[in-house]
Amino acid sequence: MKIISPKLHAYIDYVIAAVLILFHWIFGYELDEASSWIPLILGVTFLTYSILTRFRDEHFGMIPLRIHLILDMLVGITLILVPWILGDADRLPYLQSGLGVLILLIAFMTKPIPYGKIDPRTEA
Repeated sequence: MKIISPKLHAYIDYVIAAVLILFHWIFGYELDEASSWIPLILGVTFLTYSILTRFRDEHFGMIPLRIHLILDMLVGITLILVPWILGDADRLPYLQSGLGVLILLIAFMTKPIPYGKIDPRTEA
């Protein structure tokens, strides 16, 4: 069910990027192990490719929306798996994995149509 417009997806992306970048400070994690740096690194990556995505007629719109959604899925899968693979399952990995599931759901529910191609009367 594709119910999220590209415009709404763009706004959601910036919120998620901020949460990933500030993950340690928001949830009280320490930057003491390699696995604890993953949300910060993914947040900066997420922000960068969101800025470079062609959601509408931006100057930096170099990445097509379909590629952006594939990158979102990869970030979501990475967030889900990293705590379990790197052995942080004892440090409440459910926040990280839950955020990964949320990113996957948003990617699957976004209309993969470029912003300019959507009828403005039906856009949310």
